Amino acid sequence: MAKVKYTIKENKKVGTHSFYAIPVPNGTLDFMEVCEEACENTSIEPSLMRAAVAEYMKAVKRNVLKGFRCAVGEQFIYVYPNLEASLKDKKDAQGNIIEVAKIEDFTLAGAKSRLGATVSKKYSAQFAADVSWQRVDASGAVIEEEDIVDDGGTTPTTPDTPSDPGTGGGDNTGGGDEG
Repeated sequence: MAKVKYTIKENKKVGTHSFYAIPVPNGTLDFMEVCEEACENTSIEPSLMRAAVAEYMKAVKRNVLKGFRCAVGEQFIYVYPNLEASLKDKKDAQGNIIEVAKIEDFTLAGAKSRLGATVSKKYSAQFAADVSWQRVDASGAVIEEEDIVDDGGTTPTTPDTPSDPGTGGGDNTGGGDEG
């Protein structure tokens, strides 16, 4: 089972006693490195794969610009045009509403065009089944091991009690509405 390290940080923006987990990256692989690995033990040349994927991504870009949701990989990631714009009630310092937001007041002034992306539910579920998480401190030293279980809780393990390789699951926090 794959093992990803994570650390715990305090979320000081929302006050005390609020914590969150952050995966610790092993580094970054560039596009060509991934193409080379994908081509290992195949007759495909990495440069040919790179060229094919580059052309595929040009087609994705053209179609996203036309308003389509486009798959990047089979049942993997979907990219789409997204618009960041909102209108909310105006409140005073005490939290009392002083002006109610109305649909006729909505404009795109200040809106931002964004590229959205979601991970398919199928891929996210497969990732959850294949990954195990290992907590580390700031120096990278292992603190404890945990496996995510289907009910969203965690089951602590110790070196004497190995994790069940069949354990996995959790919510599709990667987002996505594709199946």
